[in-house]
Amino acid sequence: MKSQRVEMFVCPMASPSDTSELQKLAASKKITPDTLVALVGKTEGTGAHDDWGRVWADVVLREWTAKFLDVQLDEVAKHVIFVLSGGCPGVITPHIVAVTREWVEIPDGGVRAGDDSRLVVGRAGSEPMPPEEVGRMGQIRKVAEATRRAMDDAGLTDPHDVHLVMVKVPGLSTASIKDAESRRKSVVSHDLTFGAEGAGAYANDAAALGVALALGEVAEAKLSDDIVRRDWDLYSEVAMTSSGGEKRHGEVVLFGNSPTSQSSLRIGHSVTKDFIDADGVRNALRSAGLGFTNGLPAENELSRLVHVFAKSVIPGSDQVRGQRITLLDDPDAYQIGKALGGMLIASITGRTTNYVSGGERNSHQGPPGGNIVAAVVRTQS
Repeated sequence: MKSQRVEMFVCPMASPSDTSELQKLAASKKITPDTLVALVGKTEGTGAHDDWGRVWADVVLREWTAKFLDVQLDEVAKHVIFVLSGGCPGVITPHIVAVTREWVEIPDGGVRAGDDSRLVVGRAGSEPMPPEEVGRMGQIRKVAEATRRAMDDAGLTDPHDVHLVMVKVPGLSTASIKDAESRRKSVVSHDLTFGAEGAGAYANDAAALGVALALGEVAEAKLSDDIVRRDWDLYSEVAMTSSGGEKRHGEVVLFGNSPTSQSSLRIGHSVTKDFIDADGVRNALRSAGLGFTNGLPAENELSRLVHVFAKSVIPGSDQVRGQRITLLDDPDAYQIGKALGGMLIASITGRTTNYVSGGERNSHQGPPGGNIVAAVVRTQS
């Protein structure tokens, strides 16, 4: 039978157009046209819907990938999934994670025993999402369908084996709003920010509910246009979503563990209960298999850490653990929210190349007040 062998390579970027580290991986044959399945990362810029740093990076990376795969530019999305989150405030290093997958033959009975499951990856693209579907049931259902196909592509059947689903979906822009209204269609919001009523937040949250629907975290009967960004008891524990006005389709890359995997990597996840929950981050590391001594990961254990993916959503309340905070009154709250999450994770992992997306106020990505953290660790065997 055939099984997956997945690898991840973290490539720091000196600028949004920097593909030098990817080129080194290609030159050394660590990534090949047959094995590259996803590029996921953080790009410098504002993180807003019109973040030209992210758009620039997306264009350059797609052009590089088209040449690397020797395919036409418009064919790239059929081979490689792109999930780029803009904005690297604080101690978040701009970077790209190259995800590779190869299929290897394993003998009958080659299934791992007990809890020794290893990393697998699945990918899928969605149907086009017109602007009138952004933040609404149309987007939810299309992300759910793509998530189901990504799960099939990963070879997983149990949603409990899924630890991270990264999604990039279309947001709204001035042009797409005009397009919808020219066809007598309404849009969810004219606010193009990631604020409480911003179109970016609606797009991210509809995508998260699509993941929740696909994995059985939320029943479809509980979903409607009216509950998006309203009912915070509906959420996904494994969805990390972002959006951009330049997108027309959704892209999904899903990570989980399988006993048939031949990878040397394992993924785990947890959720924090609030903005300052260091234990929640440590629990994600434990879930992936990192060893701890006296409540802290040992230095030799941290060397096995490959990457951390996290959300950093601003709490909807002006209090954290009963004490008032003024973050919600700060005009730079969107950037500060991401920066705080980046600092929390860097203080525990000792590294700054962490994927930290967020800045929204409230989210269906994780429980009310909490955030999702996923970690990938290299196993010892």
